[in-house]
Amino acid sequence: MIFSAVRSFKSSSRLFARQDYYKILGVSSKSTESEIKKAYFNLAKKFHPDVNKSPDAKNKFAEINQAYETLGDPEKRRTYDATGMTGDEQDQAKSSGFPGGGAYSSSNSGGFNPFEQQYGGFGNFSGQRPQGYTTFDDIFGEFEDFFNLGQKEKKSFKGEDITVMLEISFMEAALGTKKQIQYEQRGVCDSCFGKKTKSGSNPMKCLTCGGRGVVFIQRGPISMSVTCQKCKGAGTIIRDPCQRCNGSGLSYQMKMEVVNIPNGVHNGQHLRMANKGHHSQGEGPPGDLLLKIHVAEHPIFKREGFDVMSEVYISPAQAALGATIDVETLHGKTKVSVDPGTSPGFKKKIPGKGIFHVPPSTNKGDHYVIFKLKVPKTLTTKQRELYQQLAAEEGSEVDNNSGVFSWIKGFYKK
Repeated sequence: MIFSAVRSFKSSSRLFARQDYYKILGVSSKSTESEIKKAYFNLAKKFHPDVNKSPDAKNKFAEINQAYETLGDPEKRRTYDATGMTGDEQDQAKSSGFPGGGAYSSSNSGGFNPFEQQYGGFGNFSGQRPQGYTTFDDIFGEFEDFFNLGQKEKKSFKGEDITVMLEISFMEAALGTKKQIQYEQRGVCDSCFGKKTKSGSNPMKCLTCGGRGVVFIQRGPISMSVTCQKCKGAGTIIRDPCQRCNGSGLSYQMKMEVVNIPNGVHNGQHLRMANKGHHSQGEGPPGDLLLKIHVAEHPIFKREGFDVMSEVYISPAQAALGATIDVETLHGKTKVSVDPGTSPGFKKKIPGKGIFHVPPSTNKGDHYVIFKLKVPKTLTTKQRELYQQLAAEEGSEVDNNSGVFSWIKGFYKK
């Protein structure tokens, strides 16, 4: 059955308050014509009033014949599968002035099909894909509109999203900040204020549908409605469209927003501001504003997750003897001890001095200091004498004319 997946069609609907013909004949919707015919003959022989004398045999026999009258006719069966109309109801629809079978006739039947003339070819239940449809969703959309049962229902599509690039500093990403941004939004027209017409003019009621947005079609005992093709479901016609928005009711305008950037955001992250995007053409909500974050590099700090890395230079004497130094962190300066004998490249952790985790978490990462050795390029006479004494004490060979570099190199190779 082509249309068995449409959610709108439930057995509880007044449109489908009927007996299951497949169940009556003891077959399934996937049964072949020969299987249905065989099941019918077996049941007909069993419940024929001349053979079966039980009180309900007559009614059962009539029920079997009614089911086979619909399922035994391939055309009526297709219509029954798609819409739930019995064979009798289909015959009534044909006799109501539409000899081709009304809205449910096949496009191959050669009869008059009002939907093909008024609504673009809807009404092909032959099992083949109707012209112009590419997916079942397209067909289902027409069915939901077709069985609207007289209720005006405008489609409520959400407006389009807007993406804005926002550059922030390393410190702003780590600690959070507020930013004022400007962007272009398609919102309610500032000339016609959404009326879609010129000043002094008003939309006119659609005469085709009487302002309801839908038109009604009678099919035998069933009254159905479809979206009015004249006004596209709006119920009104725009005679003098607004020049600013060309009758759409929406125009582009510059918007200003103050954005709260939470601490802990990272490069490439998207922040979403609900309902700050383009307005919907219908009655749906506006789209969202998406902020794509770009975090600028910091001259000192590097980020790894929620931890921060920085390099700190120490002198040969501090590396050898140890020291206490000031280290710059995200949260200000802090004292860090340099252990005696610290080697270049050694990494030391400062707990809780990293980046705040994204709210609602209150945790923070750590700060890691990577020690680098600062070798002096020039020495005073006193410094040279001291380094030479140290080299002699250690038994290191040094070039007295090359400065301290060779000695330092030899010192850290030991």
